[in-house]
Amino acid sequence: MDYYIGEDSNGDMVWKQDEILSTELKRMAGFGKGGLKNYPGIITGLQMQLYLVITDFQRRKNKKGSEYGMSVSVMFPPEKIWGYDFVTSAYSEEPAESWQRIFDHVKELYPYSEDSAVIGLIGKKPID
Repeated sequence: MDYYIGEDSNGDMVWKQDEILSTELKRMAGFGKGGLKNYPGIITGLQMQLYLVITDFQRRKNKKGSEYGMSVSVMFPPEKIWGYDFVTSAYSEEPAESWQRIFDHVKELYPYSEDSAVIGLIGKKPID
């Protein structure tokens, strides 16, 4: 997270990077040959805990600026996407309330989807 967020001279949060490809983040964080291990597992954990959210997929560029290879993800903390106040406003929600908001939003985006398909996607509703 240190590659995304820092503090200015007043102690206020500032964004360090506009975007980092996941392959670049892997290198910057010291993963890869001869370095740390389990990058996919750590990134997956950060995504499951919503510390990082995939915002785009882009292809890498060579020294001449030409794109090559498969697309890789671009990730940001959710605060960068939706704003700090919006993200932290949900901290006090009960899990069942959050689940219902997610369910309702997916149904709004895909009104003809079966409820069972949406539940299969987001998981079962937590017990109150």
